Amino acid sequence: MKILFLSDVYFPRVNGVSTSIKVFKNDLKKLGHEVHLICPAYNEKNTDKTITTIKSKPIFFDPEDHLMSWTELNKKIEWIKKQKFDLIHIQTPFIAHYFGKKLAKTLNVPIIETYHTSFEDYLHLYLPILPESFARWLSRNIAKYLCNHCQGIISPSEQLKETLKNYQVTKPIKVVPTGLPDQSFKKTNKYTFRKLYNISLTDPLLLFVGRVAHEKNIDFLLHVYKYIARENKSIKFLITGEGPAFEHIQKLIKKLNLDRSVILTGYLEANNELLNCYASSDLFIFASKTETQGLVLIEAMAQGLPVVALAENGTKSILENNPGAIIAKDDPKEFAKTCLRLLNNKKKLSEMSVKAKKEAKQKWGSVAQTEKLIALYEEVVNDFCSDKSNNKLLATNDLSN
Repeated sequence: MKILFLSDVYFPRVNGVSTSIKVFKNDLKKLGHEVHLICPAYNEKNTDKTITTIKSKPIFFDPEDHLMSWTELNKKIEWIKKQKFDLIHIQTPFIAHYFGKKLAKTLNVPIIETYHTSFEDYLHLYLPILPESFARWLSRNIAKYLCNHCQGIISPSEQLKETLKNYQVTKPIKVVPTGLPDQSFKKTNKYTFRKLYNISLTDPLLLFVGRVAHEKNIDFLLHVYKYIARENKSIKFLITGEGPAFEHIQKLIKKLNLDRSVILTGYLEANNELLNCYASSDLFIFASKTETQGLVLIEAMAQGLPVVALAENGTKSILENNPGAIIAKDDPKEFAKTCLRLLNNKKKLSEMSVKAKKEAKQKWGSVAQTEKLIALYEEVVNDFCSDKSNNKLLATNDLSN
């Protein structure tokens, strides 16, 4: 099968959407399918022949993200026609969606869309001029409109699927989470990473990995850590990632007098540095309430890192009935107590480490998820071709009558 991915974001922009695209794209290729991606051009030169980058400009309220040029996209239509794609898979509901919709009509092929992000929980944070109630109403209605123009929708979790159904999305919705490639389970070197950041091998280390943005609820984690540090000053907290709230987090760390024990690493290279970071830590903590899946939780578990987190939205699918994770209360003091009890119980921490890795490997391997995706592709293409045949037959009958 020949598939065209369209996205408003991809690496070097680091987020869950970029990761999901890369994982599925690589596995589809391994399983014998051809995938081409169209995405924004960033500052880095693209050398991948299976990726076409489009001239783009940073978005004013979130400069990490770029807006593709509609004119430049249209220049690619003739080339796209020659490729004879079987299906268009849209990854983001912005320029990529509208171009995908136009292409589907031009090429007469089906479109599916992965709804990666719960914009109802995000929009008011990035456009504070909008009242929150209006921003939520707007997000719900835009999602309903966009999804109902596709042949099928992919949700990363059951929770988001139910949300979309509540929006009155009537198109078929299939749950296909992003899985972890074999690379995520490889053996790593925890000692090298600790030495690099001057962290003693005997100091317990808490870790958060993710975009440093307001919706990730890192403020909450810093207040959790303040309680933890009062009880045990040797415990360190590592925050890995970058984003629009980075400066705010730096200021809050100083305000809470935590700058000697909280370490900000920025982005880490995914294939080695980030895996070493996971492996060097003792406990992964997470408090985001807006995740559609929570891929970083699985990444942590793949390196044998137990998780303490809030179970909200998509993270419920990972955390519930998970022997490698503990669901914490939405209260900084109680969350801190849960972490301290676990850190003080080395035997339980070690047992959870083994179980976390086993859980990640058994339930979240990427190939199994990609096979689900292929089954959906085949179903959508077959249904679309069947509908085309029926429409031709009806048209022929109308003419003969």
